[in-house]
Amino acid sequence: MNSTEALARQLQALETVPDSYIVVSPELIILTASNAYLADTLTQREQLVGRYLFDVFPDNPAAPEANAVRNWRASLERVIATGQPHQMDQQHYDVPDPERPGHFVERHWQPLNTPVFDSQGRLHYIIHSSVNITEEVQARRALEVSQHREHDALVEAERERLRLSHLVMQAPAALCIHAGPALTYELVNPGYERLFPGRQLLGRPILEALPELRDTGVWEQLREVYRTGHTRQSHEVLVPLHSTPDGQREDRYFNYTFQARRNEHEQVDGVYVFAFEVTEQVRARQQVQALNQELDQANRQLTRVNADLDSFVYMAAHDLKGPINNLEGLVQALSEELPAPPDAPARPLLHMMQDAVGRFQRTLAQLSDVLQLHQAHDPAAPPVELGAVVDDLRQDLLPALQQTGGQLEVDAVACPVVAMPAKSLRSVLYNLLSNALKYRHPDRPPLVRLNCRTEDGFWHLTVQDNGLGLDATQQASLFALFRRFHDHVEGTGLGLYTVKKIVENLGGRVQVQSELGVGSTFSVYIPNAAT
Repeated sequence: MNSTEALARQLQALETVPDSYIVVSPELIILTASNAYLADTLTQREQLVGRYLFDVFPDNPAAPEANAVRNWRASLERVIATGQPHQMDQQHYDVPDPERPGHFVERHWQPLNTPVFDSQGRLHYIIHSSVNITEEVQARRALEVSQHREHDALVEAERERLRLSHLVMQAPAALCIHAGPALTYELVNPGYERLFPGRQLLGRPILEALPELRDTGVWEQLREVYRTGHTRQSHEVLVPLHSTPDGQREDRYFNYTFQARRNEHEQVDGVYVFAFEVTEQVRARQQVQALNQELDQANRQLTRVNADLDSFVYMAAHDLKGPINNLEGLVQALSEELPAPPDAPARPLLHMMQDAVGRFQRTLAQLSDVLQLHQAHDPAAPPVELGAVVDDLRQDLLPALQQTGGQLEVDAVACPVVAMPAKSLRSVLYNLLSNALKYRHPDRPPLVRLNCRTEDGFWHLTVQDNGLGLDATQQASLFALFRRFHDHVEGTGLGLYTVKKIVENLGGRVQVQSELGVGSTFSVYIPNAAT
């Protein structure tokens, strides 16, 4: 076999390993990549081979702080200059999204660059191995849990022994060759030896060296590959291992590939084993799943608490109506019994009692309104004609428009109907439009514009005014219950809270843009069920 054929066979064997590898020349031209690397980077082999490395994998402009290309190039140049492997720090290196040109998919890696030399000691290739740790990084970031991953120190592999080339011997994974029907260890690399410190492997059948594997699927799969010649790949397989022959069992997880080795007559005479330990990743994911279960339980508990709170609000609003109405009757009876002159000493106290009863009744009514907002949701409501609702509201707002000299401009041609309950739509628009007139600027007549259009699966309703406007602090708490910023006009602080709850119950959202002294624009996004 000449050197070109040997190279091709070595690269072809590498393509089937279960982990992420890419092989480049000293000129940084891509020679091949493993199937796992292609899957991780969303690429195809024919798109990579023969191309300059950083033309295929450029920096993500949206993440300049990652310095991805610079870090990788520096590591490769260091390997070329020193002839030594270089373990890079954890890297944030996004990959191009093949379905959205110009966009990238987030990726985080634990990379290692390892040189491979020919028989004359010249640099032949560089193996870039990268463990895709994107899931762990994202989980750690989302749950604010510090996840520490242990990385096996990868050392310069032993020189070629038996039939395995330098490329296989220096690969940063656990590799071995089993020969014959007994699957005798013919070759093991340092990564594999580290799994079984103190054990004699070479020259021994696998069950003699590792008797704990007899009742596992690993042994049966090895025999199947030797018998059929079919490659077997498995992911996150639980394998019970003993650190020493008399040591205690330790459950560990592996990704591995078993590939048949054939002799010159194309008969199976052994099995290649490519393995990589993923115990840390599996346990990290199990921890995330356990935390998610705890969060689900907490959410269910919160739902029960909210239901209890709704029940309390309902009982308070309902059960207090009777006593307050009775108190109102007693105050009225007292008023009729008091002396007629309006300047009687008790008259001011009586007026204060009547005002207090009235405020109590209004508070109970507002509590009832808030409860209805939490419960009101009708996903099967028929579409409502937006124009008809606006025309009806215009009549209600006519006195305020005439009094202030205001104008209401409507552009709803783009969405003649909106699929939400008519009562809810009317409440949302009335609160926004009446507020626009109520909080007008004293130096100019109010100008209110209502616009509707469809946008990314939503109906987008906007109400724009030229009124008082709001500063940043006011905008931050604008939709809070009973929150008011102006006392020169009547109000309860319930209107914008009502708008927010109605829209959120429908799966939408409300946003505001405002400038003090200039005006405000309220944007309401309601899901368009037809899209």
